[in-house]
Amino acid sequence: MRQAVASDAAEIVHLGALMYKAVGAKPTPQWAADSTRTVRTRLGHDLIGVVIDAPEGGLACCGLVNIGPRLPRPGASSHEVAYVQWVSTAPQHQRKGYARTVMAALLKETDARGIEVVELHSTPMGRDIYEELGFFVKSDNIAMTHVRHRPQG
Repeated sequence: MRQAVASDAAEIVHLGALMYKAVGAKPTPQWAADSTRTVRTRLGHDLIGVVIDAPEGGLACCGLVNIGPRLPRPGASSHEVAYVQWVSTAPQHQRKGYARTVMAALLKETDARGIEVVELHSTPMGRDIYEELGFFVKSDNIAMTHVRHRPQG
């Protein structure tokens, strides 16, 4: 396991695409190109990545955490929030504990930065790992999403 570097971006996006496909999304070549540029540019700044190299080359597993500002809330001292994304393991490397190892490293990094709130969305397959790591489904409010589309033209 190691920190991700810019040259890992394309492999991270490949694993991210596998995760999206597993939940029915259809990543496009344009999405992959845009995402690779974004990951390459942001890694080591407001995007932290942890990867596990595959013995045959490429990556066996990856995970990213976005660090962003957050307005203060009562009882919290951190003004940042972490959002975990793209925890994904190549099919031939699943069931080896890699995702748990990556998540533990990402949480250690957020702890070192003093970030108190770490959020994520989970596939049903990943839910048990996240709950074992202390994540919970919030019941004090409702998470809602509105996906805005670009104008056609």
